[in-house]
Amino acid sequence: MGANADPTGVLLGGPHHRNPSPAPALAQPPGASTAAALRHDPGLSVRWTPEEQAVLEGGLASYAADAAVVRYAKIAMNLPDKTVRDVALRCRWMAKKESNKKRKEESSKKNKEKKERANDSSSKGPAHLVARPNAAPYSLPVLPMDDDDVSYKTIGGQTGQILEHNAQILNQIYTNISNMQVQENIPLLCQTRDNILAVLKEIGDVPEIMRQMPPLPVKLNEELANSMLPRPPHT
Repeated sequence: MGANADPTGVLLGGPHHRNPSPAPALAQPPGASTAAALRHDPGLSVRWTPEEQAVLEGGLASYAADAAVVRYAKIAMNLPDKTVRDVALRCRWMAKKESNKKRKEESSKKNKEKKERANDSSSKGPAHLVARPNAAPYSLPVLPMDDDDVSYKTIGGQTGQILEHNAQILNQIYTNISNMQVQENIPLLCQTRDNILAVLKEIGDVPEIMRQMPPLPVKLNEELANSMLPRPPHT
């Protein structure tokens, strides 16, 4: 059968020939508004009015249960001048801003707590030095010391002077500890160490016959002393 023309002028084929699809301009499929909201815009809208921001925040709360892409599409449908991409980038910017804000707040809080702990520690002082009410003043225990009744003058010479100087330094160290002035003992301990080393050098330089004396009952751990005490400059 030949082709026939209908009143509209559209050619029709045989009995098994279908009409061509209508032009897109003549009909709008369902969901056209959603498709328009999903359009890709290479540009980025960086300016958001307070009203648009309010719509965005309201949409984030209303569509919180939806997937992110669906949520952004629904919000964009209510924002004529914004695309889904604009909404997504705006949400990412908001999340980053909130994250930076929380990080700064946590850092500020930690610094404040650190300063408070430092001030609290400095005001209280070391735990073992805190004065207790109705308690007797701190007193050092008396340490037993061997006394062979040999005076420094009897020893004589430079060794006797050094030993006498050391005795005076040790008395000062004892006084500083009693007065809670422990930091002032560091240079005194350095001087005591150097005096002991000087005495040992003097003993090493004596004549051979004098070296038959018995060894000293104790020795200075020079390595340990040097690891804890700074060596004063020698002139």
